[in-house]
Amino acid sequence: MASLNNRLRLAIGKYKFQQEIKGFHRDRKVMSMKDAKRIGLLYNATESEDFEIVKTYVRKLLADKKEVTSLGFVDKKELPANQFAKLGLDFFTRKNLNWYMIPSSPLVTNFINEDFDIIINLNIGMCFPLQYISAISKAKYRVGQYDLKNAIYYDLMIHTPKNETLEHFIKETDFYLNKITT
Repeated sequence: MASLNNRLRLAIGKYKFQQEIKGFHRDRKVMSMKDAKRIGLLYNATESEDFEIVKTYVRKLLADKKEVTSLGFVDKKELPANQFAKLGLDFFTRKNLNWYMIPSSPLVTNFINEDFDIIINLNIGMCFPLQYISAISKAKYRVGQYDLKNAIYYDLMIHTPKNETLEHFIKETDFYLNKITT
């Protein structure tokens, strides 16, 4: 359970985020996986199993001749020794969050400003730092898990049953992105 201090910080961070997003504008473009060349992936990298699943997905996308950059959030103060940047797999930790729980590091800023064709938030739970990044990303097409509260942040939301695995969410996302015709 989050401490009262952390809940207060998160509530203020969400309020600041809502104020920031009001004036935000980007050029949207429906994009299929076939047409996308540059893909950004966001995910919760706290669990090593999820890191391995995303690493496999990155390899698949690279084999499909996609340029892929991923950014994982490790909900710890320090990055575990087995998780280091390679294959376009970058990370940020709690140390990279400001007092309002908003990510603030050059790595995150570069990711947000990257001109991705598609950005996919692979987080299948609630993670405010990842939601923030995906919502203000300059990506042409944003994809994330279905949640009615987040409808304004995504161009495509994938509905999966509660307690579904990350692997299943990735399969569903791929399925729908491959069905899009532009």
